Amino acid sequence: MKTRPTASYDIWITGFNPGREALLTGRVPVLEMILSRSDPRSRELHELGIKRGIPVRRETGEEISALVGHSHHQGVALRVREYPYVSVESLLDRPSGEREPLVILDCLQDPQNFGALMRSACFLGARGVIVPKDRSVGITATVVKVSSGAISYLPVALVGNLVRTIEELKERGLWIAGLDVSATLSIYEADLCVPLGLVIGNEQKGMRPLVRRACDLLVRIPAGGPLQSLNAATAGAIALAEIQRQRLVSSHER
Repeated sequence: MKTRPTASYDIWITGFNPGREALLTGRVPVLEMILSRSDPRSRELHELGIKRGIPVRRETGEEISALVGHSHHQGVALRVREYPYVSVESLLDRPSGEREPLVILDCLQDPQNFGALMRSACFLGARGVIVPKDRSVGITATVVKVSSGAISYLPVALVGNLVRTIEELKERGLWIAGLDVSATLSIYEADLCVPLGLVIGNEQKGMRPLVRRACDLLVRIPAGGPLQSLNAATAGAIALAEIQRQRLVSSHER
């Protein structure tokens, strides 16, 4: 089996939809595209790649599997040297209607959770994601795959000190709401129409104490059954849906 050696830090974007979104937006720098099929969708990706000046080569499905480490690639693989993280300042310097809500992840460590949350956040109108450099998963091939193209639209900022970043967001006019299973305030009672940053904690431990204290308010998703907690990605999606619902109702009432 012939495969070209690649660097250990390469990120592979695989699958038709994630690949297509990456090519259409042009936000993620693609070094090369590898295809194993010649159906209409593959030809579309080939043409998009040629227009962007991206080298395109052919390999078998088995050879692509060996390169990317799994077989769920649909015969499409785009190689990215590294994910282009953005600065928090670039998120805050955008027009007011385009800079929030922001999703702030406090040491989320499961790439499946991160990818699922990225997909929900993109669908539900989040404007960016902030993650700490330490004790947190970054953008990996799994995150890319599970996000189903969201990484091509939703910018991610990597920060050294999450508490200091939260204070900066507050200084720039954002309110910070933390999801906390022990909070007394229901998310359905909170005013989520203000400029907002939503903090989602670690899968097992929730938010760290310093991060929790930095929040302006803590909110919980009320349980309607015997289980008292949700996984981080699901909790984040419910919270973002409520943010969207409140803002739609508010806009209709004006």
